[in-house]
Amino acid sequence: MIIAGSIEELQLSGSCVSIGSFDGVHIGHQKLIADLKLSAEKHHVPAVVLTFFPHPAVFLKQIETPYYLTTPDEKSGILSDHGVDVLISLPFTRELAEMTAVEFMELLRKHTGIKELVVGPGFTLGKNRSGTIETLTDVGRSLGFTVKSISPETQSEEIVSSSQIRKMLDLGDVQGAALALGRPYSVLGTVVNGDGRGRKIGFPTANLDSWPQKKLPAIGVYRCLTFLDGKEYLCVGNVGYRPTFTDNTKKVFVEIHLLDYKGDLYGRELQVKFTHRLRGEVKFSSFEELVTQIHCDIETAREL
Repeated sequence: MIIAGSIEELQLSGSCVSIGSFDGVHIGHQKLIADLKLSAEKHHVPAVVLTFFPHPAVFLKQIETPYYLTTPDEKSGILSDHGVDVLISLPFTRELAEMTAVEFMELLRKHTGIKELVVGPGFTLGKNRSGTIETLTDVGRSLGFTVKSISPETQSEEIVSSSQIRKMLDLGDVQGAALALGRPYSVLGTVVNGDGRGRKIGFPTANLDSWPQKKLPAIGVYRCLTFLDGKEYLCVGNVGYRPTFTDNTKKVFVEIHLLDYKGDLYGRELQVKFTHRLRGEVKFSSFEELVTQIHCDIETAREL
């Protein structure tokens, strides 16, 4: 897959293009990409996805809390896996936000030779979101491209969306998020030194230093999976404040105990997949109570 940081970098003789944030690359996005590929094959041109970073909502609303379902690298990797030929990742700026839909599409036409724009329902583009599907269809007639709008992907009569998945994660519903994503929700991080308390009570944990803008599941204890040295390991993971050990209420930690693993993980990069929420985070009155609960969590994780 070719990755470009601007439209001007490209000079394609033809393309079929889909535009959007594609955060999470969920099953709705995947359906859109599948249609995009069919259009590209029909026209014998590359399938191009144009996306943005930062997310327009993050930029325009000045969102400072963790928001993203995928890091930029995760997103590009998933798009590549789904057969996208060219990814244009545009920095979202004030200047870009002020461009009209006509100006943007003229630029896109000049550098990609767009033949078809493939979008989801309710798509808008440009300053004041004035580039509706109807408007873009009219623009396409003058610039020589068509617009194809596909139906949304639904689950339980709800349209699958990135915002819906964020709400699921806020509730700790990682199983619902997995269905909407088409894969378990995951967090990638480097194992860093912790305070060693887990090892002292017989449950060594890998403390993950993850991208601070990546959204984490709700505070709680989870059944997880991670792939390491060619093998998938079952894990019990905690997303939380460590209330039994500290009065911290600000920094959220991600700690993973790999079952049936012995070895040094410091400095290793782990992708942790969240499969089930086991319980909420609890402040225990003693280490003994905590150890008893951890044994229960491990047993539940193995049963699941």
